[in-house]
Amino acid sequence: MEDKNIVPSKIIELETSIKLLEHLKRNSVIDDGMYNFCVNKLIGKLELEKSKIDDDYINEISNYKILT
Repeated sequence: MEDKNIVPSKIIELETSIKLLEHLKRNSVIDDGMYNFCVNKLIGKLELEKSKIDDDYINEISNYKILT
């Protein structure tokens, strides 16, 4: 397989959510407990998405559509 430098939109969405939570924690909008709970849930989902990646997943165009 060729080396492809593409990232599925679900992974981008999860990483963006984690960055948002980091911002909220830095600005004391959420406490450490809520931050840790949410980030742990998101990391679990992120690992699941990363484990799905194979040739078929990479070639499926619907994995790159971002819903707005």
